[in-house]
Amino acid sequence: MKALNRLQNFLKQLKQRLVTKAEKQVQDITASRKELLQVFDGLSDPVVVIDRKFIVRRVNRPTLTALDKTSFSSVIGKPCYEALHNLKERCRDCTAENTFFSEEKTERTGFLGAKKNPSETIYRITCYPLFDEGNELTGIVEYYRDSTNLARLTKELYESERARVMGSFASGLSHQIRQPLTILRSSSQYILDKFQKFHRGDDFKETMETAIQNADLINEVLTDFSSFTKPNEYKMIKISLPVLLEKGLRLVRTKVNEMKIDVVKEWSSNLPEIMVDEKIFLQAYLNLLINSIESISSGGKIWIKCYARKDLKPPKAFVMIKDNGKGIPKELISKIAQPFFTTKEGGMGLGLPIAESIIHFHGGQIHFESEEGCGTKVIIELPLEVG
Repeated sequence: MKALNRLQNFLKQLKQRLVTKAEKQVQDITASRKELLQVFDGLSDPVVVIDRKFIVRRVNRPTLTALDKTSFSSVIGKPCYEALHNLKERCRDCTAENTFFSEEKTERTGFLGAKKNPSETIYRITCYPLFDEGNELTGIVEYYRDSTNLARLTKELYESERARVMGSFASGLSHQIRQPLTILRSSSQYILDKFQKFHRGDDFKETMETAIQNADLINEVLTDFSSFTKPNEYKMIKISLPVLLEKGLRLVRTKVNEMKIDVVKEWSSNLPEIMVDEKIFLQAYLNLLINSIESISSGGKIWIKCYARKDLKPPKAFVMIKDNGKGIPKELISKIAQPFFTTKEGGMGLGLPIAESIIHFHGGQIHFESEEGCGTKVIIELPLEVG
């Protein structure tokens, strides 16, 4: 009997020790999980866990902040392309599939498309494979590192080098083409003037005028090319920004009326004069304005607004041109200011790069926002001298 009691006591003590040990393990696991979540949420960059079906399983708080969300349930459980990039199908440049296939880390540069003003922040996105205890790949971890400053610095270095190389190339090429072009145009004009009276039909006149018009067109293209690679010497003057914007509108009034486009203007009443080269700045403004006009169908709408932010350091003037045209696919927005990139049939792809180059030479910045099917918004920032 005593032996049985000792055995019962022993088993009771053993059970108690096992229960205590198990409770301690649960507490340790809970504490470890809590610490892990604190580290996960403590990271300053967005981190997202995605399963093999591209469903978001976990995000940290910086992800919610970046997406302007307040609830984890608004992201978790949804397809990553929908929750993070506001798309209905997988992202074209997604490298997650490569990580699933190769089980190795992959990297790409991109945006959080579901973020407000997504192009303002450029991310270096790294996909890490995620394995379970059996070494089976169950998902990936996407780490979004803000690389906006690095990307802008790289772009500035590229633009500087491009301008240096292309400047001398464009100058030499333009000179070599303009010489025979001038002879061709003057010869065509001479033939037209000299022999027009011997040709009664319209064919001769139309043919020669077409040759002259095309020579003028080539000359304009050469001028644009030279302006892009080597801007003219600027003659800066103080001028009212609304006066300049109205002048640009008058130059496209015929086209606007033909297409029955509704132009909505909003000029700030307390906007001081700014320092610009009137002719050159007008060229940039017209390039943007014409781009908006050509992107919309008959009966469309363009909003033009200018205002000042004297509370900024330094204070700035802003010009916004917004249209309700066909817009630009998200994957192309980062390319639209690249030389010779165009989505327009017959376009050269120099209008926006020239506009951007001019704004930069005025010490300003230019930003593009667009949504396919909804329209495009261009915002110009210019330094403002407050006297």
